[in-house]
Amino acid sequence: MMKHEGENDKDHLKSSKLRGKLNRMEELSHLETTSQLRAIFDHAIDGIITIDSTGLIEMVNPAASKLFGYVPEELIGENISILMPNPDRRNHDQYIHNYHQTGIGRIIGIGREVTGLRKDGTRFPFHLSVSEVNLSSGKIFTGIIHDISDLKLAQEKLRRYAAELERSNIELQDFAYVSSHDLQEPLRKIQAFGDRLMMKEGENLSEQGKDYLERMLSASARMQKLINDLLAFSRVSKQMEFVSVSLNTIIQEVLTDLEILIEKNNATIVVDELPTIEAQPTQMRQLFQNLISNAIKFRKPDEAPRIHISSEVKQIKAHLSATPGDEMLEISVADNGIGFDEKYLDRIFNIFQRLEGRKYEGSGIGLAVCRKIATHHGGTITAHSQIGKGSTFVVTLSIKHAIKYGEAIL
Repeated sequence: MMKHEGENDKDHLKSSKLRGKLNRMEELSHLETTSQLRAIFDHAIDGIITIDSTGLIEMVNPAASKLFGYVPEELIGENISILMPNPDRRNHDQYIHNYHQTGIGRIIGIGREVTGLRKDGTRFPFHLSVSEVNLSSGKIFTGIIHDISDLKLAQEKLRRYAAELERSNIELQDFAYVSSHDLQEPLRKIQAFGDRLMMKEGENLSEQGKDYLERMLSASARMQKLINDLLAFSRVSKQMEFVSVSLNTIIQEVLTDLEILIEKNNATIVVDELPTIEAQPTQMRQLFQNLISNAIKFRKPDEAPRIHISSEVKQIKAHLSATPGDEMLEISVADNGIGFDEKYLDRIFNIFQRLEGRKYEGSGIGLAVCRKIATHHGGTITAHSQIGKGSTFVVTLSIKHAIKYGEAIL
């Protein structure tokens, strides 16, 4: 059926109105998008600067203006090199030219740390990321500027603190080593002459004289152990190479060394399969020897010691030497001994700290050595305990040294 001319006019009018409405909606959508982008640009925390293909500044957001100490009108139309100190300022135009010729850029799509120049002449470090966009009117480059002044200050403080700590540690190691060696010779003489006196003149001494001499020899023996422990403590931070070490092998060597002590106390030691890690073998032996010896020493008087050694790989949430999410190796040494009150947890890892006084033999250095070894291997040591219910010492080692289960060099 043919439409009348009036009907065609009506259809055409409806179509025109629809196209007009669609165009208006498209314009509004475009305006809304533009408004949103402008709001993002104006309120961005980082500085944003857009330049044309010749290096002239086209757009500057408030954050960038504030960062460099200008108002936007002072920067629009200026060469971006105004924000650079020499030699970058001198070389920038040549860099732009080379990029257009070769297409190879030092910053575009990569990002790097650079130095900015403020209006007042002061310089500051920032991280610059540059992107390139091809428009019908030509290329434009957009730079995102993230001020890292506070980060650099914090890094410098950390570097100074680390240097001071390293110097203090070296001085402490030297002091402990020299002092211990200086004490060795007079102590040897006390022990040698004391032993000689006991052998040659012991029968002629009164009971009181023998008692005094035995006390002197006992004190000198304790002093000798203390000096040896101090030397061991001072050696922990010595730079030694990390090598592939089977912890299973280390444990077996330690158990062999402690065989007499284990048999004497009727101790039972259960060792789960342990991994191979990168570590310092001597320090690993010392770590396990101290922990196992402690577990046997602080046993219940009416119960044979039982010790269980296990390990587990865990993800760490926060650690000084690891990024959150990194894996750490956690080694547990659990016993059924006398335990201790956890309110003293911080004390037990300090040098010369002893919770049981002279009731048990020892210098109070063993657990301090363990903590130093754990720290030296990128980890920590802590403990869980209850009086009368035993203790569990937990050593955490950074996975950055860990290899995998299997064969080891040792």
